[in-house]
Amino acid sequence: MKKIYKALIFLAASAMAMTSCDTIDEDNYLIFSGAAGSWYDANGVADHSQRALLEKYTGVRCIICPDADVVISAAVDSYNGKLVAVSIHDSNVFTRPFGNDPDLRCADGNVMSHYFGVYDARQYPSAIVNRSVVNNNWDLFTPTSGVNERVDAIVNQEATVALDVDAERQSDGIDITVNMEMLQTVSDAMTVTLLIMEDGIVTIQSNHEGKDSNYVQNHVLRDVITDVWGADVDCNGQAGQKRMARFKYTEAQSAWDLDRCHIVAFISNKSSRQILNAAECEID
Repeated sequence: MKKIYKALIFLAASAMAMTSCDTIDEDNYLIFSGAAGSWYDANGVADHSQRALLEKYTGVRCIICPDADVVISAAVDSYNGKLVAVSIHDSNVFTRPFGNDPDLRCADGNVMSHYFGVYDARQYPSAIVNRSVVNNNWDLFTPTSGVNERVDAIVNQEATVALDVDAERQSDGIDITVNMEMLQTVSDAMTVTLLIMEDGIVTIQSNHEGKDSNYVQNHVLRDVITDVWGADVDCNGQAGQKRMARFKYTEAQSAWDLDRCHIVAFISNKSSRQILNAAECEID
């Protein structure tokens, strides 16, 4: 997507606030189309759950990918909101659409696929949970098994940061609000990443028997709303700090059904890329 700053006119008071520690009035913030948002002091997050984000790299021409979908769908249901899944179609040979089917390939997903080594390894499906590392390597695995043990290792921990996300449709785009509360002190810089994904997309999908002409694709990554590696979190990282950020998203495509789209937010360590917590919401 286009990461283009769309600045509103600052009032004098806003400019002064930007150079101090005072809270900026909500009517005087920069609107970005897929960039950094604006940060304010907040009231905290009611739900302190630790959640896991599973990123699955997949394709319509991958015959094993439907097996992984069954496993991941069952896991999402069983964890009752503590597991968020996103399905990423990069530009490998397995993702080229059949005929006039919807094209599920995503340029931002392609960047991630190359970064985590999925594209070069040509191993589909591949998944990673919270961008975890094992023996100094990304913990990529084939998600036909091993999902629960990786998710359990994360969701059974106490959260470092509590996170919540809300999204509302407006005439000029989607307003997204991210709330975070530091539950433990974090000394490293953090980023927040926002994704939009869509459920219920019907395509042709390869499988062990040949092709399924009415396969339902869920959790499909449509776009990364922030920069692909996130926007800087304006927070000192001290336990007890409560912050919120507002984003305006204007790049939604007319072919997408926003009634079936979700917004995903996650907080990461800026250096290691490992995910601290995640949250998901529908678009109201």
